[in-house]
Amino acid sequence: MFRSLNSKKIILILIPILSLFFGFLLQEDLSTGGAKIDFTRTFPAVTDFSNFIFNTTHQYTRHFPLHYLILSIPHLIFNDIFFTKLFYLFFSLLLPFLVYLNISKLYPDYRSNCFLIAVSLLFLPFYRASSIWPNVHLTALIFLLSAHYFYMTSLSSKKFIYKFLNIFFLSLATYSVQSYVVFFMYYLFYYYRNESIKVIFLLLIFCMIFSLPGFYILLTTNIGPRLNFTSNLSYTVITNFSIVFFCFSFFLFNKNNLIQIKNIFFKLSRYEIILLISFFLLLSITYENHHLYGGGFFYKVSNVVFENKYFFYLTGFLGITIFYIFYKVDKNIFFMILLTNFSAIAYFTSQKYFEPILIVIILVLNKNILSKNIITNVFNTLIFYYLTMGYFIVALINKNYGFSKSLVFGS
Repeated sequence: MFRSLNSKKIILILIPILSLFFGFLLQEDLSTGGAKIDFTRTFPAVTDFSNFIFNTTHQYTRHFPLHYLILSIPHLIFNDIFFTKLFYLFFSLLLPFLVYLNISKLYPDYRSNCFLIAVSLLFLPFYRASSIWPNVHLTALIFLLSAHYFYMTSLSSKKFIYKFLNIFFLSLATYSVQSYVVFFMYYLFYYYRNESIKVIFLLLIFCMIFSLPGFYILLTTNIGPRLNFTSNLSYTVITNFSIVFFCFSFFLFNKNNLIQIKNIFFKLSRYEIILLISFFLLLSITYENHHLYGGGFFYKVSNVVFENKYFFYLTGFLGITIFYIFYKVDKNIFFMILLTNFSAIAYFTSQKYFEPILIVIILVLNKNILSKNIITNVFNTLIFYYLTMGYFIVALINKNYGFSKSLVFGS
């Protein structure tokens, strides 16, 4: 791989890495404060773990305890928040490394492009916020990527150990964020379709064994009841798919991808188009938003730039439409997007539930109509890279000038 990297590509690789470390030293938080607040509120759980107090985690967080247990190890050694955060910063670099490992399995002839795409993810604001202010969602995603790597390895090897490691790391992801349990459905379904009864039985046994600590936590703490689920379907669906479309947009700034999506859309029947429009109109009519925070990038753009929600509604509709297109052409991506939505059905929706996980899923899950043209063409790879950099710059400007804060505090 490194032999195919020229000096320009090396510079492009160093820029996001160095910017992340500068951001760490400057205590950057491009989530407009949310990541720092989450870290501060939950850090007492880390402190208790480092003092061998194991029964108080539920007092500080609604998530399972693995993320806080991991953080307690450097905190036990150094007893210093700075070094605990620095440890996690290096841990967070596993994400681009694992993205590279996964997509280079899909595209072994384009390793330098794969590496450039992987490091460009360091520009994503919610990745940066989650790595600088250790966040449970990033930990869960790292374990999910590890699980997927072993799943992909199992496709080319009959060794049971890779399937076991897939289930093991899925369990670690779930013990970081319990809603990640939905991703078991994806992998177990494909094992069910392709493996022998003996293998399926063994995998289910391991799933049961790995679930026992979770049941113990649910039965002995109030973590389960503290999970918040939406009761506002229209808000959740429109907001979720507006953010989904935002993640799609990194791949749609590509002529070939845009043409492919457009051609598939115009092949939809009149009935399908009418059904999509009617469904979305029904959601729009019943839409209610009582939340001051969240909403995602396009929600903020719609309210700050246009001072209404029409652009936000449009992006929600486009997200649902492309989601349906994936149902027609690539059910792997369709089901993974569906499961990602199931993992993000809290009483309000934040961008962190989809960024960077959905962008990563599109890249690593399989060869698909969105990722292929990006990875196999260096020009398109550079467009993707500069889009993530541009998003980072926009987030920095918003952070410095506080445009989106007017949505909370009033202009």
